[in-house]
Amino acid sequence: MERFEKINNMIWEGNEKIQKNDFLGGCDKWLEAWEEVKALFTEGIASDIYDLNKKYNWTEFISNWVQDLETELHNAGIDEKIYHSKRAVYCEELLQWCGSNDLIIENTRRGMADSYFDSGDEAKAEQLYSEWLRKDPDWGWGYIGWSDCYWFGLGEKYYEKAEEILLTGYARIGLRDKEDVVDRLIGLYEDMGQQEKVEEYRKTRMEIQPIGEPYYSPTPITVEKIGRNEPCPCGSGKKYKKCCGA
Repeated sequence: MERFEKINNMIWEGNEKIQKNDFLGGCDKWLEAWEEVKALFTEGIASDIYDLNKKYNWTEFISNWVQDLETELHNAGIDEKIYHSKRAVYCEELLQWCGSNDLIIENTRRGMADSYFDSGDEAKAEQLYSEWLRKDPDWGWGYIGWSDCYWFGLGEKYYEKAEEILLTGYARIGLRDKEDVVDRLIGLYEDMGQQEKVEEYRKTRMEIQPIGEPYYSPTPITVEKIGRNEPCPCGSGKKYKKCCGA
């Protein structure tokens, strides 16, 4: 019980730092807590994050906190690149104990590959996405994550590479989250200035959007375009793509 209380307090301390936009200090405290959590797993006290949820009356479920830590390590990496490497290591460790939750597994994989890419190890990111998509070729957000590395990470010179990845996924008959892949294609073609393709994929998007969930507003609205790597206008201190633009 004392060990659980210690971890809970460390998570709370880290959260207080992050609420003050001290992403580095908050992540450092949370990584200390993660080391304590890992010890519980390796000692057999808990089998995974969901089992650990049941062991104590946590201020925040461990299964939620581990996802927050992945996100905040990204934010810390904006200020200090070393945190990209820390995030990659963390994600690899988390995959061992995140249970069978497909969403957490997929998000953690994307976070790991994204971290390698952000730290300059593009070859490692390529290798990871290639392996994952070979095993699960209908993973829509896998194609999105891989494409985003080039589109938002390297910019205009790599738009065609980003397009190639998205189109490879789009061609899959059983592609999951196809509407999200189409959304990315629309945004990419807007940046590429290819209006005909924008209109083509907008029509496709309307065809696959579930009834009762309109994709377009019935009245035109004007919005300011925000770069995916720019600070989020909500004031969170995070990149737009990791906050309101997620």
